[in-house]
Amino acid sequence: MKRSLFLYEVEAYKEPLIDLYETLDELIFKVEMPGIDIRNISLKVYEDLLIIEGFWTNERESYVKEGLKYLCVERNIKTFRRVIKIPIAVNTVAGIAYYENGVVTIKFPKLKDKLIKIKIQHK
Repeated sequence: MKRSLFLYEVEAYKEPLIDLYETLDELIFKVEMPGIDIRNISLKVYEDLLIIEGFWTNERESYVKEGLKYLCVERNIKTFRRVIKIPIAVNTVAGIAYYENGVVTIKFPKLKDKLIKIKIQHK
């Protein structure tokens, strides 16, 4: 497994492509996934890691029913797994994701000024 500043590479290729940025209130991941069925995508958080898994499929089976004969097939079923380190403190439970125009956007609200007061008890 190769490591860089924020990414843990599991495969030799880097798909899907990811942009990561922050605003004042959120950490945002933009994941390029054109043509993928969102039912084939899995998003998980484990500790400080965002895990993106899934697979692309082609439509070959539906074309066979229409009487087409393939002469060249370069788009096959392809699985992917990206593991990205979440670089700042965020509320992963409140994370949301949506798919629009071939891009999955994942947003986590930042944890700011989180002060936890610990009560001292008598024994």
